[in-house]
This record gives sequence, structure tokens and C-alpha cells, in this order.
Amino acid sequence: MENTTSQLCFPSIGGKSPILNFSARYLRSAFYITNALIFFVIFAVFGYVKYSQWQYQRKLKLLGSTLGKKVISVTYAQLGPPPSLLGNEGMATPTVAGARAAAPTVGVPKPVPDALAQQETSPDQATISGTSPIQGTGTGDNATIVVESLPPIDAYIPHEVEPKFLYKPSLEYPDAARTFELQGTVFVKALLDLDGSVMRIVVMKGTGYPVLDSAAVNYIAHCKFSPALQAHKPVRIWIGQSIDFKLK
Repeated sequence: MENTTSQLCFPSIGGKSPILNFSARYLRSAFYITNALIFFVIFAVFGYVKYSQWQYQRKLKLLGSTLGKKVISVTYAQLGPPPSLLGNEGMATPTVAGARAAAPTVGVPKPVPDALAQQETSPDQATISGTSPIQGTGTGDNATIVVESLPPIDAYIPHEVEPKFLYKPSLEYPDAARTFELQGTVFVKALLDLDGSVMRIVVMKGTGYPVLDSAAVNYIAHCKFSPALQAHKPVRIWIGQSIDFKLK
């Protein structure tokens, strides 16, 4: 009988396989190229993170310069631990059970003789209703102070001629709002004087962004109006105006 072994015999194909030849030739190059690609990806991710942090800090500085205040970015870890539910903020000295606390030495009232005590009386309702914040006459030659009441903001003032815009300044979009892409509509009411000038401005409905609300108030303050007329005489009147802030 012929002896057989457990080894498998493959027919010779005339030298090494083409796959082995390719692997032996390009394996080292593929190793270096793969490591270079991995290093490039790590470097690109790290650079993007640093660039994003720089852009965020730049936007904070721009917002602070626009609002006139310094804007500080604080992380949650920098806020410190929350206060204790038991009322101990970490500054008070712990007391020993059974020990009696010392009496305070500051803030203890001292008795004063009745003759030196100051008597305080409260004015009654009649006295309060009869007083006025501005009384008397001026310091000029027989000059009298005249106090004119302003119309309530929701009151209807009869008028025949509506006020009109005489001058509209260009609406300035705040740089900080443009950077952070803040948008919205501000509705304000303005009180016009007898000459059409703006006396007061009240924001009735804001955008939630103080920088946009302030820009709307500044815009209305620089507008010029013609006065409202009633029987050919100017009257004070409240007008409503909406200002839109939209990025194109």
C-alpha cells in the first residue's frame, strides 16, 4: 500500500501567486498611507474644534461691544456646587450638639428715653388726596407752574387729521443680531407732541431679544411726524408702529 499524509498538496502555478506579489509590493506603502490618512483626519477634527471655539469667543466679544457690556462665557463646571438643602452654604461653622450659641453682639436695640423718641404720624387719606407732586409758583416774574396731563396709552383721542411720517431714517440692523441671526417684529407705541415730535416710546410686544427691541425704539425716536389735528388744532396722540427685523 502507498503511504498517504494528512497534508494537502496544491499544484504549482509557476512561482508566487499574483495576490502575494501585489501584497508584498504595496503593503508597506499602504501602511504608511493609512497612517497618514488617520493623522490627517485627527488633525482636521482638532483644527475644526479649535476654529469653532475661536468663532464663538469672537461672537461673544462682538455682542458685548454692541451691548456695551462684557459678555463672559461660563461653563456648568465653573458654577460650583449648588447650595445645601439644609441651609448650610458651606461658610457657616458647624455647631456641636447640645452647645448653646452665643448671643449676637451687633444689632441689639438700645432703649431711648420717651422724651428723646421721635413721634411718627401717618397722613390720612384726605391729606394724601389733596397733595400734588408739583405745587406753588416758579422763581420767575409771576411765573406759574402748569402741569399738563398726558393722555393714557389706551385712550382714544378724537382727531380729524391723522399724523403722517415726515422723515424715516434707515433701519439699522444690529451687528450682533446679524451675527447670531436674530429676527423678529417689534410693536411699539409712541406719544406724539403738539409739534409732532416723539415724547415717549413704549414697547408693547418685543422679540425677546433686547438688542432688537432697543434698535426699534431708537428707530422710532429718530422719526419725524406731522401732528394730529382736531378742529384745526394740534393734539397729543398715541400711535402704533411695527418694525420688522428680517435677514434676507
